[in-house]
Amino acid sequence: MIRQLLFSFLTIAILFSCKEASTPSASSVPTSMKCNVPSGRYINETVLKSCPDKMPYDVPSFSYEMTFNGKDTVTMDNGFENYKLPFAATANACEFVIPKASAEGDMLFKVTSDSTIELIDSSWTKVKTASSYSKVTNPIKQAWGFKEFLNDCVIAGEYALFIDGQLQHNRLAVLVNGQLNGMKPFIGYSLCYAGDCVGETEPPSKTIDLIDQKGKIQTFSFKNIQGKMAIELYTVGDGKPDVKGERSIGKMKYELRTE
Repeated sequence: MIRQLLFSFLTIAILFSCKEASTPSASSVPTSMKCNVPSGRYINETVLKSCPDKMPYDVPSFSYEMTFNGKDTVTMDNGFENYKLPFAATANACEFVIPKASAEGDMLFKVTSDSTIELIDSSWTKVKTASSYSKVTNPIKQAWGFKEFLNDCVIAGEYALFIDGQLQHNRLAVLVNGQLNGMKPFIGYSLCYAGDCVGETEPPSKTIDLIDQKGKIQTFSFKNIQGKMAIELYTVGDGKPDVKGERSIGKMKYELRTE
């Protein structure tokens, strides 16, 4: 009788332990089950972390901005064009594929957190490391795209304004939305970071377009001094007809100082 009771007890214990072993614990659930499909706008942090010392065209990248519809489509923005691409989950944890993303073929991206992803764009950039993107989560910056984040990093702020070396009585406000307050006749600006404007000057330099009240554009070469402690704007020549670039850099016309 005692032997029968012991045998029954051991049988029940073995069956119970097998049942527990076959039930996955929270820690054994595949990571892919914890990853949501990305949604919203993601900004290329690999590019932004290099500014203002380097402009986006100096940092190899496939896209400056990725906007997900929360389902199966991502809109790419490379600075001069926007286009939509489909994507799908792979068999690997938190990994997605963008079929035929470029001439090099498919491209993968990985969800690394609720607000970060990595785009495996080495086949395009020829750089071994992936590009890191961060989701725009700040309520104040929800309407910002890559251009606004770049403006904020490179030039936005409040400055003392010098024209031809003379301090002006008013302060200059450079806003992230491309607006200028206190630099008449100019009321707006646009940083060159992609497209035909790249390589306009000889020697190559960073350039900025200043826009007046009539919409007329004047291009300047500029330098950042110790980040945004000071920004110097230089005149550029008209260039040669039918020749892209080779515009000479002239004298300093404007200086923006934070102190």
